[in-house]
Amino acid sequence: MKLKTTKNILTINNINHVDGKLNIEFADNKTCEELQEAFSDKEELTVLKVYTDEDMLTSVIPGYVVLEQVILREDVKIVVLEKEVNDIEQRITAVSESLAENAEKTAENADSIEKQRADIDYMAMQMEVSLDE
Repeated sequence: MKLKTTKNILTINNINHVDGKLNIEFADNKTCEELQEAFSDKEELTVLKVYTDEDMLTSVIPGYVVLEQVILREDVKIVVLEKEVNDIEQRITAVSESLAENAEKTAENADSIEKQRADIDYMAMQMEVSLDE
């Protein structure tokens, strides 16, 4: 199989998707350092194309631009890529969670304020009664 990036054509043994990460298996003569260098350029990785040995396109894989690690197991090297985390999505999620927590606290505080208001009204009513007597 072949993996084509925007700049390179690499021979691969296998490619699969595990736990949101793309695992690309190599068994050629490339060193881990060469693989690390080849997969460190985000611009080169924006779209990965997988071809058979007969040059038939089998997959187009966009978005896996972050090199997580290069693993060496015996003679097999595995490049692990993941998608770039969208900072805006993370911030929106954090704000949503904070908003939900604050909404709960506001509801609790509103209940507490209502109880305090009722207590003050009750005390005022008692004071008026005791003053009248």
